[in-house]
Amino acid sequence: METVPSSANLPVPFFRRLDVIPERTLYTARPGILAVPSGAGSVVFFIGLQCLTLIGFLYAIWWPAPSGPHDWEFAISATSILAALIIAIFWLMLRRFPGFLLAVLRSPFISISVTDRRLLWTLPWMKGPLMEIGRDRITGALTGALDRKGNGPAAVILIPGDPCADFDGNIHFDRLPDAAAFVSALTRG
Repeated sequence: METVPSSANLPVPFFRRLDVIPERTLYTARPGILAVPSGAGSVVFFIGLQCLTLIGFLYAIWWPAPSGPHDWEFAISATSILAALIIAIFWLMLRRFPGFLLAVLRSPFISISVTDRRLLWTLPWMKGPLMEIGRDRITGALTGALDRKGNGPAAVILIPGDPCADFDGNIHFDRLPDAAAFVSALTRG
């Protein structure tokens, strides 16, 4: 074994294994559009209703076409005010909830992998994992009712007090492909 020099200021001696044991992948899934959170459809529906209202306002402002300088002034100023309000709302949402919006936008591209050492969330354009949980922090896994394709909800049960867990100590997946294989891979390792 190779030892790091004492000048490295490590609290304990560090040993590097020369016979590296490769990590085995037990499960990999790329849920795609299934990874979008459950309430995203409702949000898109209500945003669509707001867009229809905006189109109605723009139609009322610009029809019939402005003919005089005062009409042009009104149409341009009203459109500018609407655009400023929309930009302000988006800016406020981005400032207040940047993590949620970012998570929803990149969720269809996330790949979930279970290895014999860890649980990984990866994105194709990132070198390192988005999130990683060691197997020592996982105490079990559960699956819910599955459809005929095997897709369904699953939950990873973490040790009490884990910072990645939600209020009940789990990480939930709404619509995971082959959820039974996911649970089996987590309980097998």
